[in-house]
Amino acid sequence: MANVLCVYKEVGTLNDTLPDINRASTTISYGEKPGIQAIKNIAPQLQPVPGKYSHIGRDHEYKRLGTLSLLAGIDLHSGKVFPLVKERHRSREFIEFLSLLDREYPAGWKIRLVLDNHSAHISKETQA
Repeated sequence: MANVLCVYKEVGTLNDTLPDINRASTTISYGEKPGIQAIKNIAPQLQPVPGKYSHIGRDHEYKRLGTLSLLAGIDLHSGKVFPLVKERHRSREFIEFLSLLDREYPAGWKIRLVLDNHSAHISKETQA
């Protein structure tokens, strides 16, 4: 925990002192949110009626369309978000996220990732 806090402190210091034009590296904070319910409303939304209903009304019933996983990173220097929505969150999807980052930054750019301890981050596929 102390190491992660030091990374965030370093990012704050760099953001305060070093202009973007002089940087050749970035720090990405990454996380996954698995099991997000994909749902569809069955009935149309009810629009507000002046003087009667002040907000949009929604029926409590919905159709469940399954679940999705959100894999996302944020560049802690620029604030740019890198989202990836997939059906699962395995090594394959994490590698796809890494490829997305690789395409986004110039060759030779140092990318530092702040990760949790999910097994996909250290799998043989990811290491390769």
